[in-house]
Amino acid sequence: MMVGMRRLVVLAGLLGALALPGCASWLMNGEPPEVLVTNVTPLESHAFEQRLRVDLRIRNLNDFDLLVTGIDFRLDLNGHRLARGLGNKELIVPRLSDSISSVETSTSTLQVVRQLLSFSGDQPLTFRVTGVLHTKEGRRPFDNSGVLLEKGALSGSPAAQ
Repeated sequence: MMVGMRRLVVLAGLLGALALPGCASWLMNGEPPEVLVTNVTPLESHAFEQRLRVDLRIRNLNDFDLLVTGIDFRLDLNGHRLARGLGNKELIVPRLSDSISSVETSTSTLQVVRQLLSFSGDQPLTFRVTGVLHTKEGRRPFDNSGVLLEKGALSGSPAAQ
């Protein structure tokens, strides 16, 4: 009878250990953060590399503060990768608020030239930013997209309806 009781205690302990990480992630869940591109600033450039500073607005839609310890993101323009960025600055995004994080990144000069050559004024300029916010509680994925410039905005012609 003692052996059966020990097995039961060990089994209960294992189930409890497996359930704890699930509970922690359940408590951490809530609304995923929104990450928006607010600005892209060209920095120094070299023959094969263009440095950029990407300013990201991180919105916390939850009723608890979000302690961001790092960020890993990809920025696409019109469906093509412009840059990939990594940042390890700590940032507290207060509950029901937002904060700006600036990340310096690099991209291929050839990528920038391709982007410029493929863009024409008769198409909208779209963006998509995807990635992961690293927080004290774990990883929080994000995915956001939108239109930076409407069709015809640079050419002066009216945007198509």
